[in-house]
Amino acid sequence: MKKMAFLLMAMMGFGFMAQAQTDSLQQFTGKFTFPEGGIVSYVTISVDGGKLVFSSDKGSGSLEKVATDSFSIPEYQGTGKFVRNADSTITGVVIDVMGYHLEGTKDKTVAILDRKYFLKSKGQESFTR
Repeated sequence: MKKMAFLLMAMMGFGFMAQAQTDSLQQFTGKFTFPEGGIVSYVTISVDGGKLVFSSDKGSGSLEKVATDSFSIPEYQGTGKFVRNADSTITGVVIDVMGYHLEGTKDKTVAILDRKYFLKSKGQESFTR
């Protein structure tokens, strides 16, 4: 019985650790835009299976953590480093890959709620202001 309880607690602990790791990776996610005329116009970074991945208009791949804000890009023999402001918020990314140096800024995204869809899902067809 003690072994079973220990095993259950250990499994729960690993689950919480995996969730914490995914949550800590979320800070790196978003869309990063690069200046016109570069080899890529944007990179979108997301978490997939507990790992950071990216996609762009030129390809996709993975990011493997090297240091706090630094990652390797094994598919392209490159590196990426996230840029933070004074509040420690990620504001950009610097990528060095295959002889190219890219500096991008993080897009500020705003969630837009479709009121009609929201109200319809709540059983209301209209709303008043």
